[in-house]
Amino acid sequence: MQKILFLLTASLWMSLLGRGQGADTSTVAKNATNSPLALYQAATIYSPHLYNGPRYHIYDSRSKEHQFFQVEDWQKGSVYYDGQLFENVSLLYDIVKGYVVARHPERSGLVQLQSERIHHFSVAENHFIRIEKNEEKGVEVPTGFYQLLYDGETQVLARRIKERQEQIENNKVTVYFPPKNFFYIKKDGVYHLIRSKKAALNLYNDRKIALRKALRENRINFRKAREQALVQMATQYDKLRP
Repeated sequence: MQKILFLLTASLWMSLLGRGQGADTSTVAKNATNSPLALYQAATIYSPHLYNGPRYHIYDSRSKEHQFFQVEDWQKGSVYYDGQLFENVSLLYDIVKGYVVARHPERSGLVQLQSERIHHFSVAENHFIRIEKNEEKGVEVPTGFYQLLYDGETQVLARRIKERQEQIENNKVTVYFPPKNFFYIKKDGVYHLIRSKKAALNLYNDRKIALRKALRENRINFRKAREQALVQMATQYDKLRP
């Protein structure tokens, strides 16, 4: 694959240079549908490197709810996999098992991407990063994917999960997937699990008054809009940093 891409790239550049004669070849190459960048992106969409994980099987397909993040339908996204960015990929995110699932663009079947090779991915404008638990480095959060809600000098992250539950209704087993969300603030390199408004304010102890004021002025109720409140507090705190 790399040899083919190299030959295509070299061939196209030679053609552009031969026809340039005063034209801005960098602009031509950038805008051409057959530019090296376009050829590379088209080739990597079908890269077997991305689709080398095990086959993913839909489970509990007859349940009233589903195991995926937000919706059960395919959504376009991107994934940074083994040091390479793949864009415009059809993705599902199974938050019960913590799997990122891709649909192969040419063949039928679903592919479970290898989680340890994913640095980050985005789906429907929601950005997730992978964090590996490492007590020696002070990272004491569970290994998995975390939604990045705010990315400043301080970070706000959400761990989205669902738990499979069964109930017997009319002599039939009905499967449910109630969601749970855990929120973290990364401050000064340390991750903190935030369970309450008090815990968040204690973390920003030197700016408590200003952060309470910011929530009041923006009419944000912590209990009713926890994500919005945490993002507002982190944003305001970063603005007030010396």
